[in-house]
Amino acid sequence: MVLLVVACTAGIYYLLFDEHSTLFYVNTIVTCLAEVLLLANIPIWSGEKMMTVKNAAASVSVNIYAVLVFLWTTVYTLAIYNSEEENYKPLIIGLLGITLLFVILYGATMIGGGVTEKHVEELQTKSASKKLFVFSVQESFTNIKEALHDEESEWKDETLKALRTMADKIGAMPTDKLSKNTDIASELKDCMDSIAEMCEGLATADNKAEQQARITRKVNQLKNYLTTIKTIM
Repeated sequence: MVLLVVACTAGIYYLLFDEHSTLFYVNTIVTCLAEVLLLANIPIWSGEKMMTVKNAAASVSVNIYAVLVFLWTTVYTLAIYNSEEENYKPLIIGLLGITLLFVILYGATMIGGGVTEKHVEELQTKSASKKLFVFSVQESFTNIKEALHDEESEWKDETLKALRTMADKIGAMPTDKLSKNTDIASELKDCMDSIAEMCEGLATADNKAEQQARITRKVNQLKNYLTTIKTIM
């Protein structure tokens, strides 16, 4: 495909220029180079695996460079070039200047893109960890609901309501703060699991009132813990 485009471009320029001078070859080479650069970037934009922040930024830089060298060569040919003098210095200086700017821009893009990509990966990792944590907390709450399914009392309704509110508060905690305080996240999960185990043992408890009281104390303990960490996180 690239060879076909280059061949067609060379043919068009051959027909456009009556005199096949140095300027003809310069225009042909620059245009073909710009086309190759632009076509080489297509896989980056069409493939999900290659579409990273760094690659996208680098691709944009290359595309800008390709367009600028083509435009400058065209402008020089149509508006600046004098066939009598044949002074190619403005063309060369322009191309070198654009190339220098491209090298600087490309270097900055690669460095900045690398830093941004690393930051994005860190955010994705933190986000995935939080989703897993929130899922585990919700799973514990579901286990509690199932364990109390046969329980019909005002105590059950109040307990589930309080736990539902706390589970939502846990899920609303900032991802960044959770990732920095893994011990707190672990403590919250352990507390929910402990309540779930206590609820599962309610049906077979010798003294249901005592077991309910223990569960209520644990729920209040979790509520107080959430209030405490809210002030320090």
